[in-house]
Parts: sequence; C-alpha cells; structure tokens
Amino acid sequence: MAIFSFLFPTPIDFNFGECLWFLDRGFDDCLYRLDKSSVTRVIRLEEGLALFQVEMAGTQLQISILNRPLSQKEVIALKNYISDWFDLQLELDPFYQLIAKEPRLAFMKEEYFGLRMVGIPDLFEAICWAIIGQQINLTFAYQLKRKLVEGYGERMEFNDHTYFLFPTPEVLATVAIEDLQGMQFSRSKASYLLGIAQAFADQSISKERLSLLPDVSSRQKFLTDIKGVGPWTANYALMKSLKERSCIPHGDAGLLNALIHLEIIQDKKDTVSIAAFFSEYIEWESYLVFYLWRTLSKRT
Repeated sequence: MAIFSFLFPTPIDFNFGECLWFLDRGFDDCLYRLDKSSVTRVIRLEEGLALFQVEMAGTQLQISILNRPLSQKEVIALKNYISDWFDLQLELDPFYQLIAKEPRLAFMKEEYFGLRMVGIPDLFEAICWAIIGQQINLTFAYQLKRKLVEGYGERMEFNDHTYFLFPTPEVLATVAIEDLQGMQFSRSKASYLLGIAQAFADQSISKERLSLLPDVSSRQKFLTDIKGVGPWTANYALMKSLKERSCIPHGDAGLLNALIHLEIIQDKKDTVSIAAFFSEYIEWESYLVFYLWRTLSKRT
C-alpha cells in the first residue's frame, strides 16, 4: 500500500504500454520490478532511498511512494527523474510526420505510437552499461550487470523483494580488477569499468560537465577520449542519458539488422547508403535508431 501518491500529466503522444513493453523484453534486469501494468524501482533522494511505483491512471501517470513520505523538494526531484526516464518533455509529432513520408517506415507511427526513448538518467550507469554490452549478446550482458549490481550496489528490502541501485562510482572505483574477472568480466572490460568509475569519483567526468559542452560533436569527443569508450559507446550513452537527438551508434548489429530487414540497405558495410538514409532525419536520428531497434522484436 502506498504511503502517498500523486498524478503526473503526460503528453498526448505517450504510450506507457509501449514503454513498459520495452522494459519487459524478457531480459533479466535487476534495477526494477515489473508486472503487467506497472514498474517499481528504488531511487536515492535527498533524505534517503525511496521506493516508487509507476502506472497509468486514465491519461496520467500515477506515482505511488511505497516506503516513506517525501518532502516537496523530493517530489520535484522524483518528477524530474520520471520525466527524464520516459522523455516526457518531447513532442513526437514532428518525428511522426517525417517517418510518414517514407513508405518503409510509415508503419512505425501506428504500431509503436507513443513509444518514448526510455532512458538511463544516470550517465555513469549508461556508460557502464554500454561497456558491459560491448561485443557480447544481451542475455550475457544482463547476467554481468546483475552480478555487478548485486555485488556492489545498494539494496532495499521491501515486502519480501529486494530492490537495487546501480553501484556508485565511489564504490566501484575501490574494487579490484580480479574481483570483476571473477564475475566473468574480461580483464580489459573490467579495467575500463574501473577507470570510468575513478573518473566519475574524482569528477573529471560528470553529466553536468558534459552538458556544458557546446555541441554533440564536442560531447562525443570528450567521451571517446576516455579509454574503453569508442564511438558506439559514446553515442549510446549520449542517446540514453543526455537525450541527444542526433546520435547514431554506427556499427550496431541490431541497427544494421533492422536496416537490412526493412530493405533500406542491402549490405551492412554500405556506409554511404546508411549516411544518406539518416541525412533525411536530422535531429531525429537517435529516435529513428530507437524505433528501428523496436522493429527487431515482436510482442508475444
């Protein structure tokens, strides 16, 4: 039973069911708990951990706080987090108008209407997740993520369930590389994660610092100058955490498969055709990538 709850208005072109489906694709994510109509997760706010549940109530989101009251300042922080998580400030109609002009993409509006870029508000988590997923399949990536989170993340016990937070940079920076190797991380991947953690812990990297850079190109360069962060990882993190609109994770296997499947390209190495295709969607490239990824999966 909720301690208290509040309603959160959503845009007309928002579909919580689509976003919930994205969160529930059959992978073993350890940072939230899902049922058919809601998602529950824990967040650290000013006065401590807060467990909250999100579900639809008519045309609004109902946010229920399960473990303690929140101050007004914390309610505002939670609203900002949820807005960021589900990208609620964006109007999608311009994107839908663009894809409607392309017969091979027009179906997306009807089939995936209201799907938002479900983000990772914590930049540290976003970069770590991208590094974890480098050159391995998603099933194994989620297994590694669970080991990392259960090993080093803060936890909350509530009603016979355990809820986790992603490890903080300060905690992860103290871990021995051999301990991560014992969790089946490769030595290089473990080294990258620990280096990123140290950089965040000493504040040489932060979401605020990255946001202050003048444009997406400078943000991409800032990230790719970090050992272990290539163009794919940088673009993924910028898409998911800073909600950059013009990022394309070139070389992504899922993206290439979607482009082949929709007969947009014939050859995965045809970078000229890929560039020409995305040139029609300036400032919507990230959303188009996200929707192309969506085409790879069907509801069961």
